[in-house]
Amino acid sequence: KMVTRSKCPLQKAAQVAIDRLKYEFNNGQKPEDMRKTFSGVYEEWDVNYKDSGIVMSTYSKTEGYFNNHILPFFGHMKVSKITVRHCEQFALQLSKKLKYFHHIINYASDVMNTAVRYKYINSNPFNTAQIPKESVHEISDNYLDIEDFKLLISHLPSLDSMARTVLRVLMFTGIRKGELFVLTWSDVDYKKKTLAIHEAYSYSKHNNGNNVGRPKGKLSRIIFLDDVTLDILKQWQQEQVLRLTQLGISLDNQTEQLIFNNYVNSYLNSYYPNEQLTEIIEALNLKFITVHGLRHTHTTHLAEASADFVGIQNRLGHVLSKNTTTQFYLHVTDKIKRDTLQSLLNYYKKYDIQ
Repeated sequence: KMVTRSKCPLQKAAQVAIDRLKYEFNNGQKPEDMRKTFSGVYEEWDVNYKDSGIVMSTYSKTEGYFNNHILPFFGHMKVSKITVRHCEQFALQLSKKLKYFHHIINYASDVMNTAVRYKYINSNPFNTAQIPKESVHEISDNYLDIEDFKLLISHLPSLDSMARTVLRVLMFTGIRKGELFVLTWSDVDYKKKTLAIHEAYSYSKHNNGNNVGRPKGKLSRIIFLDDVTLDILKQWQQEQVLRLTQLGISLDNQTEQLIFNNYVNSYLNSYYPNEQLTEIIEALNLKFITVHGLRHTHTTHLAEASADFVGIQNRLGHVLSKNTTTQFYLHVTDKIKRDTLQSLLNYYKKYDIQ
């Protein structure tokens, strides 16, 4: 292998460079690999990441992290020349611009781990870098306490029928916004008092228009609904038919009709729930939370109600803890699901919430 090294002022320095090259070569590091840039390794990482089963909306976010933050800093650099100091400088730079930046650092580190796995470098400098801490207060605060939750519930009757139903379902089920958008009336079983979650809407330019897929975590589930939520859904179902008729839209198959639709009877705009929630928060002067904060709120209240932990995991669509008992022997029965909801309803009853 012909290798060129310059800037060696003395023969001794040149010999040190040769010895280092020999050491690296004997450890599987080829001279041509040392010329690999971060951008080049990122392209290799990106192929595997895109095929890992990640939803395309998440992929789009990740692509933005690289284009806006990671590649401008590391992209031109050879991975063999990236040091711990570079990693610390990158982390410090991010910490001054963003509140939450550790996930971006993790992505950059994952590219370097790919370089290690392919033996372009021997170790990942991020592993020993000192990374500034980020505040977790704002993240953990994205929920409503029971008193603010009660105020929000009490304000729902003053809203438009669809807005009231959207927020009620989000507040009393903890489902994700993307899961809400694709619900059809066939997913509601009034007799069994259940709601089936088996798809989710996830927009990305990489989806090629196919924005509906499996829920996050690939877990479908059936959750139980309380009587008040079911009544509100029934009222909205009747009103929806009238609205669609006024728009000149006839229903060939009502069971496959989207529960929540826009003016052309397609999926709601993603900002619709956010707008409705923000208007109420401002009107009531409540602490600001996001729509996803309603899911945090639901989870927190289930925990405060001492609901069964496995029941909470199932209701939220989270993968059960990976141990032998839960993975192979535990089955989440309808009783566990009903008891989980009932624990929450008993808790709300103490605060006169229904």
